Amino acid sequence: MASPGSATRSPQGRRTVDRKGNGKATPARKPKPAVRSKQPAQLTAAASRRTPVPCTSCAHCCTYVAIEVDTPTTALRATQLLFYLYHERVSLFVSEGEFVVQFETTCRHVQPDRRCGVYATRPHICRDYSEVDCEINSEDEGQTIYTPAELMAYLAVHHRRAYREVLKGYAPPDDAQSARGHGKLRLPLLESRFRDLRMQGIA
Repeated sequence: MASPGSATRSPQGRRTVDRKGNGKATPARKPKPAVRSKQPAQLTAAASRRTPVPCTSCAHCCTYVAIEVDTPTTALRATQLLFYLYHERVSLFVSEGEFVVQFETTCRHVQPDRRCGVYATRPHICRDYSEVDCEINSEDEGQTIYTPAELMAYLAVHHRRAYREVLKGYAPPDDAQSARGHGKLRLPLLESRFRDLRMQGIA
């Protein structure tokens, strides 16, 4: 499990706590072609002519906590990610092979007008984050994984050895892999909000 460290914007513009503790903010990288993206086509079709969504009308980054985790190249790492997905309001985000775990929880200091209630004394992670290349205003092409089934499908394609090892003794039960009462019902809480905000920036 990753230990909290410094604020970064990786992968792909998400405000993320990394494992290094070096205090360096990493800017979002330009994405590779969206071979595995699950984002709707209309979100990326007009990326080159996007209009930035103002921070004060968004506050999306204040609705979850994201922490870097190891890429699931082994059964141990893969089952750690399964462990996260067995919990409510938890998802994974992967971009260019890098993973973060996302805990859907809104900051208690976000005001009704979406402004910060402790702006003058906000933490370093908030000060280092920029709306210029955040996940809403960047050319995001990553994939959000909500269910164990989606993770297993990803492993089967990208990390086949880990996938085979997980199947031997750690495979999720059928009911845990289904989206019923799990990921799909929660899409409006995180994913739909993200998609709506992304659409605002398309001219």
